[in-house]
Amino acid sequence: MKIVLLICVAGVLGTLSRFFAVKGVNMLLPAFPWGTLAVNIFGAFIAGFCYVVCKHKLAGFEEYFPVLFMGFLGAFTTFSSFALESMVFFDQAQYTKFFLNILLQNFSGISAAAMGFYLAKKLCF
Repeated sequence: MKIVLLICVAGVLGTLSRFFAVKGVNMLLPAFPWGTLAVNIFGAFIAGFCYVVCKHKLAGFEEYFPVLFMGFLGAFTTFSSFALESMVFFDQAQYTKFFLNILLQNFSGISAAAMGFYLAKKLCF
C-alpha cells in the first residue's frame, strides 16, 4: 500500500510539473506543441538515465522504481497529448505540422532516452 501512495504522490508532482512546463514553453513558442515535445524529450532522457542508475546502483530499491517511472515520469510525459495534438493538425489539414510532430516526438524521444542511457553508463562505470 505504501508503494501505491508514493506512486500517487509522484503522479501528482509529475502532472503539475508537466502542466507548468508545457504552459511555460507554449507561451514562449506558440503555434506548435513545443511544450509537449519538451516534456516528452526531457522525460525520455531522464527515463533512460534513471533506468541505468536504478538497475546498476540502486538495485536494492527495485520495489520503489515504479514511483519514479510510472508515478512521476508517467504523469510528466504525455502520449495522449501528443496523439491529440497530432490529430488536431490532421483534422485542420495542417499536414506538415502533423508529420513534423510525429517525426519530432518519436525520433527525439528515442534519441533522448538513448542519450540518457549512455550518459548514465559512462558516469556509472
